[in-house]
Amino acid sequence: MNETLIIIRTKNEDRWIKHTIEKVRQQTYKDYKIVIVDNLSTDRTIEIVKKYKLPVIKIKQFFPGKAINLAYSKFKSKYVVCLSAHCIPENNNWLKNLIKNFKNKKTVAVYGKQLPIYNTSDANYRDLKIVFGNDRKIQKKDYFFHNANSAIRRSILNKYPFDDKATNIEDRIWAKKIVDQNKYQIVYDPTASVYHHHGLHQNNNKKRLNGVVNIMKNIEFDNLVPEELMIKNQNICACVIGRLTENKISNTYIKTNKTLLEELKRDKRIKKVYLIIDKELIKKLGFKTNKKFVYIKRSKEIERSEIKDILKFLYKTLLRKNIDYMGYFNLDYINRPKNYLDKLLDTISEDFHSVVTFAEKINNLWLEEKNTLTNKTTQLEQNLSQTSYYTSLYGIGSMFFYNSLKQLNFNKSNTFLIKINSSKYSLRFSQSYD
Repeated sequence: MNETLIIIRTKNEDRWIKHTIEKVRQQTYKDYKIVIVDNLSTDRTIEIVKKYKLPVIKIKQFFPGKAINLAYSKFKSKYVVCLSAHCIPENNNWLKNLIKNFKNKKTVAVYGKQLPIYNTSDANYRDLKIVFGNDRKIQKKDYFFHNANSAIRRSILNKYPFDDKATNIEDRIWAKKIVDQNKYQIVYDPTASVYHHHGLHQNNNKKRLNGVVNIMKNIEFDNLVPEELMIKNQNICACVIGRLTENKISNTYIKTNKTLLEELKRDKRIKKVYLIIDKELIKKLGFKTNKKFVYIKRSKEIERSEIKDILKFLYKTLLRKNIDYMGYFNLDYINRPKNYLDKLLDTISEDFHSVVTFAEKINNLWLEEKNTLTNKTTQLEQNLSQTSYYTSLYGIGSMFFYNSLKQLNFNKSNTFLIKINSSKYSLRFSQSYD
């Protein structure tokens, strides 16, 4: 029997789960077992969990307290730790700092600090900083308790399980029941800290909120980037696709694409480069590969496919690889912006975009609806439309969060366009060449 059972509840957490598990595995306190309670995840969460050979309990209808009760009832332990899948322990003593509080027999539950990270919204930043302070607290009447980062005595849970039917704040419902006994205490220990992207409250006045957060940020300096999410610790790979054609390759084509391959070769942030390219074409470019480059045989299914088919092919082919981001470059594009690779990598390090790509503004766009043409933009008149339209130039350079390739479900909330306003970047060798 392990002294501590760590329950991680998941629902489409492939953005976070690997980092959370890895940080738990690095803890100085080792007497624990992890169990996953998953609510019908449709992304890569379960695929990632399977790599760690962790037990998974699947539930169809999610009630937060019921999920905890179900998990701890199946495994014996002295203590039960609840950790949200998107809570990354700040350091390797997180678990030790939670459990040490049980040396006091009156302590039946402990919850730790929750830190915002670099792209946490202003509302969430404010809430986390206000609620989770730097002073340790012993609560005998105060029933605030947050189980996203918490530990509880198993013997107490046996007597007072969580409410099976509560849809939210099951932790505070439980804590109220505990403190009402007038014989137990709950401890808040800020040394047991985790990074938590989400906050506690929503729906705030944005202008006022920005002012509050700016003041708070000026009062104290925070390191808001978990080490696991730093760009240097992300496994970033790239795919380059290209093929020989009947056309004689131009000097521009050779210069642009040899430069691309050389930059991918030099950049230490790119761990592997997968080539879906004829080897003969590489020779014509005058480029020498090394161990960083891996050829992938072009399958029939992507012989003349769209980018979505290529990305799905990559996802299936490299599924067993430990990849966080996948770059995509097509040799058919014969012009690339200055510092394009740095722009892609800087952007994914600033936020959790599923796709970052270059895009060109369209200056003359017509829309046909029910056999009627409507001019949405024009080069002849100004301010015809306040809306700007862009076309994605994926092949110039794009960076995809690898797990997102499973479903290719991209929308405005997780896509970032690096805007370029020169038509030369849309030129393709297959359409125009020297």
